[in-house]
Amino acid sequence: MEIQHYERVAKLWSKAMGTAVSLEFDSWERIAAYLKRNPNMSTVAMVNDEVVGTVLCGHDGRRGTLYHVAVSEEHRCKGVARQMVERSLSCLKQEGIDTAVLFAHIENVNAVEHWRRSGWPSYPNVLYHLREF
Repeated sequence: MEIQHYERVAKLWSKAMGTAVSLEFDSWERIAAYLKRNPNMSTVAMVNDEVVGTVLCGHDGRRGTLYHVAVSEEHRCKGVARQMVERSLSCLKQEGIDTAVLFAHIENVNAVEHWRRSGWPSYPNVLYHLREF
């Protein structure tokens, strides 16, 4: 993923994830900074010139994080997410990272179930706290 993909990526996020994504929080500036801090780790899946899938991938030096794993409705169930996530995990492994978390919105029952079936168990005893400052 490169920042020049941003407009098409943001469009996919809005459509695929609805209110689970905030384009204010995920502004062009913030995504540009994220991509700069985590070079060559995030992925877009393209068909012709259309972005049909995304993964934001980065790490803090000990644990990888996958955000905004999204695939357009018409390209789901074709292995797109699996391929993007495998690429992300490979990038993390090259950085010496062997543990990752993947965020899925709790109300997105299909995504939660998909990731559980794919070997990503959930941890309901962990709460995600967010504070803006």
